[in-house]
Amino acid sequence: MFIELTEVISSGITAGQRRTVSVNVEKIASFYSQEHGKGTNIELRRSSIRVEEAYDTIKKLIFDAKK
Repeated sequence: MFIELTEVISSGITAGQRRTVSVNVEKIASFYSQEHGKGTNIELRRSSIRVEEAYDTIKKLIFDAKK
């Protein structure tokens, strides 16, 4: 199952830009809210991404996708 999120690019020449990404919920190792500002960090098996959606929103999307 996949969920669609808005990634915030945090490095490189395109830092600060946003793009829509689809994430396979089976590949998510962990997710946690950011210390400063809004958004959530998602740890995948081999990488991590920062998204602008809130922690509670992502939690609901993941649990709904697994039903």
